[in-house]
Amino acid sequence: MTLIEQLDRLSHPVFQAAIIAAFGVLCLCWQRYRLGVGLLALAAFWLWLCCTPAFALWLQRCLESQYPPQPAASYAKADAIVVLGGGVVPSSKINWRTDETGVLATRIGFGLQLYRDGRAPIILLSGGEHEAEQMAQALRQQGVPASALRTEQLSMTTHENALYSAIILKREHRRSILLVTSPMHMPRAAASFRRQGLSVIPAPALDPTAYPLKMPRGWWPAHSALYLSTRCLREYLGLWGYRLLGWA
Repeated sequence: MTLIEQLDRLSHPVFQAAIIAAFGVLCLCWQRYRLGVGLLALAAFWLWLCCTPAFALWLQRCLESQYPPQPAASYAKADAIVVLGGGVVPSSKINWRTDETGVLATRIGFGLQLYRDGRAPIILLSGGEHEAEQMAQALRQQGVPASALRTEQLSMTTHENALYSAIILKREHRRSILLVTSPMHMPRAAASFRRQGLSVIPAPALDPTAYPLKMPRGWWPAHSALYLSTRCLREYLGLWGYRLLGWA
């Protein structure tokens, strides 16, 4: 099992609660009743907590507040714009110039805004399984010349995004980048690219299409809150794992 697969499993609160509960059952079998009952109660409490919107939204705010989104024109100029895959690629049938809330707020749409505002002369699109080429095709349809586009099509993880993108950028002597990804993913992504010796300007894209779930408020458990908690915990564990491996 790869590191990413392990983190995906460990980041799920149900799996975490199951591990705690298993230790609780073992303690009961060993007649350590007080510890066993305490662990079972902890497992139930942790699962309930991760299902509450208040806790899930707090986890999200802690991640996203590190790099608040800004208008494209407010960013400093850089050698390149790097857009990471994983976001929505809007249809070419939509008018990208007018549909700002649904298109220009996505990762690729915000990268296009940065380019049109003259923040960098090229856009590097990073993502495996043909994702980078799909994004490049969409940008060419929006008038971005092929000479201003670069694609990195080998990466399957954030670490590989940074590693393979850095090779392309350093080959062209480009050291400063505007990094575009979701606000939640930005702490791990920015740390990964800095580890490759690049000067990173985080430029998070809100990408409203990436959050389709309607999130209630308060402490009443909701499935959407469990989903959000899982995504946030994956980023926290991912950043910890990357630092442990020297990737961030």
